[in-house]
Amino acid sequence: MALFQIYHNTRTTVARFQESVLRRVVGIGALYSTGYGDVGSSIYYALGITTVYAQGASFLAILVAGLFFVATVLSYAELSSAIPEAGGSSLFAQRAFGDGWAFFAGWALLLDYILTLAISAFSVGPYLSYFFPIFKDNPQVNVTFTALLIAMLVAINIFGLKESSWFSLMLTGFDILTQLSLMGLGVFFLFNFNKIWNQFTMGQTPTWPHFLYGISIAMVAYTGIEAISQMAAEARDPGKSVPRAMFMTMFTTVFFYAGISMVALSAMSPKILSTTYVNDPIAGIAHFIPHVNSILGPWVALLGATILTVAANAGLIGVSRLAYSMSNNFLIHPIFHRTTDRWKTPAFSLVTFGVVAAMIVAFFPFLDILADLYNYGAMLSFTMTHAALIMLRKKEPELERPFRVPFSIRFRGWEVPLPTLFGLFGTGSVFVMVLLFHKYGRVFGTIWMAAGITYYLWFRRHEAFPVMERVKITNLPDRPEPQPPHKVFMVATSPTRPSPILRDVCKVARADRAQVVVITVIEVPLTLPMTANMQQEEAVAKHTLDLCQAIGLEEDVIMDTVLAKGRAVGPVLNFHIKKLKVDTLVINDTNSAMVRAVVNAVDRSSNTVSLWTFRLFDGSGRSPTPKARLRGESPFIVSETKSSPPSEEAASQ
Repeated sequence: MALFQIYHNTRTTVARFQESVLRRVVGIGALYSTGYGDVGSSIYYALGITTVYAQGASFLAILVAGLFFVATVLSYAELSSAIPEAGGSSLFAQRAFGDGWAFFAGWALLLDYILTLAISAFSVGPYLSYFFPIFKDNPQVNVTFTALLIAMLVAINIFGLKESSWFSLMLTGFDILTQLSLMGLGVFFLFNFNKIWNQFTMGQTPTWPHFLYGISIAMVAYTGIEAISQMAAEARDPGKSVPRAMFMTMFTTVFFYAGISMVALSAMSPKILSTTYVNDPIAGIAHFIPHVNSILGPWVALLGATILTVAANAGLIGVSRLAYSMSNNFLIHPIFHRTTDRWKTPAFSLVTFGVVAAMIVAFFPFLDILADLYNYGAMLSFTMTHAALIMLRKKEPELERPFRVPFSIRFRGWEVPLPTLFGLFGTGSVFVMVLLFHKYGRVFGTIWMAAGITYYLWFRRHEAFPVMERVKITNLPDRPEPQPPHKVFMVATSPTRPSPILRDVCKVARADRAQVVVITVIEVPLTLPMTANMQQEEAVAKHTLDLCQAIGLEEDVIMDTVLAKGRAVGPVLNFHIKKLKVDTLVINDTNSAMVRAVVNAVDRSSNTVSLWTFRLFDGSGRSPTPKARLRGESPFIVSETKSSPPSEEAASQ
């Protein structure tokens, strides 16, 4: 029989109390407005930077990227309806591959959200340049404005002011109406198919490498679908509402992106679109539409700036929500899981990622560079989502899937949907193109991922979690009744030295905003009257109390002190407990007769008080483990808080 077991010092399970569950109150309209507000805002800047490389074939690059987007939406629709929780691609990777790959996908997605915030905020200024030309004339002014806009959004979110779903839906409606008007007026006044077709020659203008580069840039226009997935935990009937909202977003986005790109190439040459209006292509379309440009110009400028501000805010909310989810699953430090006491918002996450976004804009104030970085994280996340769907079809075939990606084939026990395979190939190829052609994405994206992986390895090792294996989290439904906060601590200390536990008491008192009173009692022998002169003992005791006050100030606690004399310590403590309305008494248990007398005196009194006792053990010179009572008997470990399946077993018969 095994009597001794050795365990790896690794946590594989964690128990915690059940947290409050987000209410499922979000309908299809709110899901759609959030998704299109994130995806649809991309056209306000993506068209210009795509034309920089794809030239007159930019509409073809957007269409090819749209095919990959359709396949990606199908994968997100299946996984988000089957696993209706916040987390997106990070959550899918965790279910399919474990915590290591979940962090990999989540860390890439954090970069995606940070750059959504940075790019959207950076693009607001060029649209406002219709009213304030300095935003285009002086790039530094736009960088400063972007930083101030990000700071404003951070402050708004810290104070807990939330955008209402009806306002978001109304804004999305205005956006769709504006884009539909631009398409209709553009087709009526400007559309010229021969002009579009004659503006490019594949292989020459653009070259094939530039066209492929343009496809990878065009994917920027479709990278906001994660927003709906992140809201699956709050959706009503997520099995139906989430896929429907994603499909509505998909059809609307592909339709408008294809139509507006062709109208833009009819309105102006690729050279003008990729230079003068590279940062505000929709404003360029409005400028070249005859007869109504004086009306459309200011309207597009205001709406574009508003939509992009909302998209920037969505990026900030998304990155804080994702960081909260990753922290909740022990992928990053728990500090990202904390919220403010007053506003219940993740202030640390908001400030941290807001500063990172502002710094990225400050160091890279060019839209094409920001798009390079943006695609790096987005393509990694999309690729992980496709791979996770294929793995979960094999790993969890019994998982209820309200929506399934169609056209599946079976190969050696694997069920592989063809659209998902196409999406995996497409987004993976775009990521390879980012590595090959996008030097800023290749360098700084890789630095971001390498820094994240290094941090993740340190954090998991430091917290004794496995690196790749998924940590099983047990949520306990029964939470104990919360203890009322402490009000008055009384720490009984020796007249000759401060209590060793005083600093710990100060920390608890500071957290509970409780008062701390340190008392020391000089015992007067029966041979002396109570008024006897004990100046020497009193001087020593006063010095001890001064030391206690100094310790309290170091811990940011201003404490009161009491120097008392009495025949016995117990009755004196009882008197002051009642007088000061003490609720917690702290004493040092020296295992002496005096301490036992004090405890008995408090126990016999009519005071209601919690008694904290502590004892210091000096183990120097002793055996590190107690001797066994019987020869040959060894300790048997039943369970430990840090445990995993046993790796080694030693048996003693």
